[in-house]
Amino acid sequence: MLLLLIIPVCALAQKQFLIKGRVNNIQTPAKIFLSYRYAGERSHWDSTVVKNGEFEFRGNVRDTVLATIYVDYVGINFDDIWKKNDIDTKNIYLANDTTNIIGTDSIYKAKLVGNKLNEDNYRFSELVRARFASPERKKEDAEFIRENPDSYISYHQALIELTAGINNSNIDDVEPLFKSLPENIRTSKEGIKYDVAINVLRTVINGSVAPDFAIPDTNGNLIKLSSFKGKYVLLDFWASWCAPCRQANPDMVNIYKHYKNKNFTILGISLDGAKGKAAWIAAIHKDGLTWPQVSDLTPGADLKIWDSEAARVYGIQSIPQNFLICPDGKIIAKNLDEDGLEKKLGEIFGTM
Repeated sequence: MLLLLIIPVCALAQKQFLIKGRVNNIQTPAKIFLSYRYAGERSHWDSTVVKNGEFEFRGNVRDTVLATIYVDYVGINFDDIWKKNDIDTKNIYLANDTTNIIGTDSIYKAKLVGNKLNEDNYRFSELVRARFASPERKKEDAEFIRENPDSYISYHQALIELTAGINNSNIDDVEPLFKSLPENIRTSKEGIKYDVAINVLRTVINGSVAPDFAIPDTNGNLIKLSSFKGKYVLLDFWASWCAPCRQANPDMVNIYKHYKNKNFTILGISLDGAKGKAAWIAAIHKDGLTWPQVSDLTPGADLKIWDSEAARVYGIQSIPQNFLICPDGKIIAKNLDEDGLEKKLGEIFGTM
């Protein structure tokens, strides 16, 4: 949920917010901190003291924005709160109208009332809390969206959680839910980006021709995806800093050794960060990755991340991600884990 701090709601007129809190268990010398930020900007902070279990924040924001309230029960400086105190938090939107926080034992469990946006926010957060380990989470997210199509929460929390960057989701399930949202959400800055992402992912569904690209390898030589035509190719999007990617590499090495002489190869596409070339190459050697590796290099020997040419055309917003391409250049599977990849290759090459 902390990731939601960087997601602004639709750009609207400047807002005057008022938050009034009463939580019986929060007493002097407790302090309350409020934090929010707009994408690409530094965080804004405010704080207030507690009197008789009550506290208040008021101010102006240029857009409705999701914030987080932190409770420091012993009144220490915020610099030390992570080390010396259990953190009691609440996500809350700063928007027009008054939002009341009402609770007894903690701010985390307190209700949000008096503002529809935050009332929807509270209902959804309670749903998340109740079904933390539930296998029905995606189904419940979809139900929340269908039942609350006019709520900002349906897009900014439910749809984003449901699709987890939309890379691993069924576009035919996701797109109707997005289209059901009101126009002001769909045409917002973030809504437009989401719509573009859906359209990009439609071009890389199973059965579609894999988009070609040309990216330099570790020696600066351009490698074209089309140069592998006639082989089964696994496009493997990874990075040296991606723990799940690195954890999968030993199994990937074994799979590659088993099938590399059976018309199969892997093309690794690194999404390492700025000045990450050395870390990228070190990871290749440490993990024993002997298949071709490419990454976009800038003139300053830095590496692009999500702006990589391949990442853009394949709609990559998170890693690990992969696409299995057959000899005629069409995508036949995507986002296979190691067991799934081995099973698929076994079916293809008759080694099951």
